[in-house]
Amino acid sequence: MKIIINTILCLLFSIISFTQTNGLIDDVNSEHNNITNCYSKLENDMLVIGNSFIERRFKWNNGDIISIDITNKKAGKTIKINNDKNPDFNFKNLNAKPKENSYVSAVVEATPIVPTYLSSEIITKYEGIEVKRIFKIFPSSMGIACEYYLKKVSEDLQFSRSDFIIEQLSFENTKWSLETVEFIDRTDHHNTYVKKDTILPDNTNKHVGNIMYVSSLVEDEGLYFLKESPCSMSQINYPKYDFTSIRKKHAITLNSVGLGVKPTDLELNEWTKTFTYVVGVHNNQELGKKVALRSYQMNNRILKSDRDEMIMVNTWGDRNKDTKLNEKFILDELKEAHKFGFTHYQIDDGWQQGLSKNSGYEGERLWDSWSFEDWLPHKERFPNGFKNILTLADSLDIKIGLWFHPTNENNYARWEQDANIVLNLYEKYGIKNFKIDGIKLPSKKADINLNLFFDKILISTNYDIVFNLDVTADKRYGYHYNNHLGNIFLENRYTDWKTYYPYKTLRNIWMLSNYVPPQKIQLQFLNKWRKTEAYGDNDLYAPANYSFDYTFAITMPAQPLAWFEVTGLPDEAFTSIELFQQYKSISSKLHRAQIFPIGNEPNGKTYTGFQFIHSSTEGYILVFRELNSINNFNLSSLLSPNTSVKFQKIFGAGSDFSTTTDYEGKIPVCLDKPNSFCLYKYVVE
Repeated sequence: MKIIINTILCLLFSIISFTQTNGLIDDVNSEHNNITNCYSKLENDMLVIGNSFIERRFKWNNGDIISIDITNKKAGKTIKINNDKNPDFNFKNLNAKPKENSYVSAVVEATPIVPTYLSSEIITKYEGIEVKRIFKIFPSSMGIACEYYLKKVSEDLQFSRSDFIIEQLSFENTKWSLETVEFIDRTDHHNTYVKKDTILPDNTNKHVGNIMYVSSLVEDEGLYFLKESPCSMSQINYPKYDFTSIRKKHAITLNSVGLGVKPTDLELNEWTKTFTYVVGVHNNQELGKKVALRSYQMNNRILKSDRDEMIMVNTWGDRNKDTKLNEKFILDELKEAHKFGFTHYQIDDGWQQGLSKNSGYEGERLWDSWSFEDWLPHKERFPNGFKNILTLADSLDIKIGLWFHPTNENNYARWEQDANIVLNLYEKYGIKNFKIDGIKLPSKKADINLNLFFDKILISTNYDIVFNLDVTADKRYGYHYNNHLGNIFLENRYTDWKTYYPYKTLRNIWMLSNYVPPQKIQLQFLNKWRKTEAYGDNDLYAPANYSFDYTFAITMPAQPLAWFEVTGLPDEAFTSIELFQQYKSISSKLHRAQIFPIGNEPNGKTYTGFQFIHSSTEGYILVFRELNSINNFNLSSLLSPNTSVKFQKIFGAGSDFSTTTDYEGKIPVCLDKPNSFCLYKYVVE
């Protein structure tokens, strides 16, 4: 009897937890732009900042603030911080100057890409250096970001990359687990972009990753830390880890480590922006953790359907490089792209007068250094400039984008010239989409100059430009740094060398979508009929064994990228036009949701998918049946247990159905054919 009662209590507890988490999504939605619920106040040696979800209290300590506690206001849980006299931020062997520090708070009005937030600025002065912290409090975020700036005020300043601790928090050690998530870019060379490591803290541990979840083993409470920097192994001046955990007696101390600078990176008496750290709260449920992190991330860039939604064509995937590029080819491509409903056409490397090292032609090659003249339309290929191309594109409601490679010579010292080149293309031709390639971040100076390049363009165009940021090679921004600029060009895959496998593309976006909004990633689908001989007759996972619809459906949680020449598609491809048009009509609805993976991790032979959560009562699920013999499958979801749900087929292979989720929130799905999919709209009844 005792076992039965305990089981019932566990099930009841699970249902309540799911319900609370789903209600949390409604709360997040309701707080968008509600800046009146954000606050920051300094009274009686105590600084208090927060919104409707999170509150942080600090001892002011003459501006060298010390955390007191962090409250999850929706869960009603407060985590006490036992830092004693140790400030959250500290330099080794340096003490803050008393009575020389400052605090100011103000509302920062929205731009076209970043929503309104409350800013709280603290300047703390040390011998030889000053530190500026800007806490950013968004109304709908369960995390509070803190931007860090450093100013050198003495030429004699010396420190090592591990001499400062950014976010030091100490609390009781007996009941916590630590989950660190590492991210990998340079996707030309890797095919797993997420690695997780979970430990129970003991002694001293060094952790690698941009994200750390701290979760209670006994309570519905926890914290998350997000380091807004390039991926760990791509960071400048990287100390070889991102967090440390130290267990001593009855306390565990967590330290965030690394700002990406060394003393020579700092200019005398000038502020240098470094990395941003986000501290947030969660309710210790799997969905709760996801919602908590995503609630902050969705504030990094406002997603506008007329600016950020795209089904883009880029011909580079067919490996003809620039050998076909000319006016007639692009005009023919645009006519075919229009038939499919593609919204953007990006002319990759080769449109410009100066040919790059990737050109298919012989002659002078450029890469690290470019002139203004190099970035004029190629005289022979485009004798009319882009006039005729833009006229046709406008008539077909297709936006033209271009490839661009900033001059990275001498740490992007010519950043202003490069910004003027892009602005000239914007002003002369109305080009608003630029794929930024060839980026390298060898130094902080390069990072600073590259930020100046982007800032000048965005401010000069009132944030009208969308950048597609390539993360396929070199040290670049990764998944968590400068996310306000546009979206992420994720990977180069080709049928020529058998690097394109649909299930691997599905796996990559599935894994990333746990921690990164997938609607801010460009995801490729290829011409599945091309180079079939490279795969042979016995490769079960070759692209030819999937429908064109299926390969496209994989990209739906993201921004689809048609990585091929549209004029090179066979007639069979035209059967997918209906699906492309259906997706186009609903894409902005899908992408306004919080999107997370469901089902099993894709491996080519399981059931998997994504859930698009609009509220506690409705959303969409996209289900994939990979190559297996199972028609009926109990798919794990993010729905509450024992809940009645109605599913309406939008498109794909399935049928309408109604069901009640089981005690784990699983739903029975039925797809009759292997390598098939279905998008459903669901409503909780």
